[in-house]
Amino acid sequence: MPSNFAKFKYAFLGTVLLIVTVLAAYQFLYAVPQKKCEAAGDWWSFRYRECAHPIPIVDITGRHRKTTDGATPAAASASPAAATASTASASAAGHP
Repeated sequence: MPSNFAKFKYAFLGTVLLIVTVLAAYQFLYAVPQKKCEAAGDWWSFRYRECAHPIPIVDITGRHRKTTDGATPAAASASPAAATASTASASAAGHP
């Protein structure tokens, strides 16, 4: 009766090589670029395999973030009187 050991040996070797190849491809195509991208502070898209730089909403809309008193950070840091004047004019104009 012939031994099936040789067939099983090659099947096992082929399976191991396939798994190692798949894991290596995953590392080089997804894991390594993702770590580099996130280390740079960017966003990694798993679906498209691309690194995207976040764009602040201020760059898109041109509107500045307001502080708790309603003034923009630039106006608030300039002088307290300027911040008070800008909030007073904004509330007088009917803007929240």
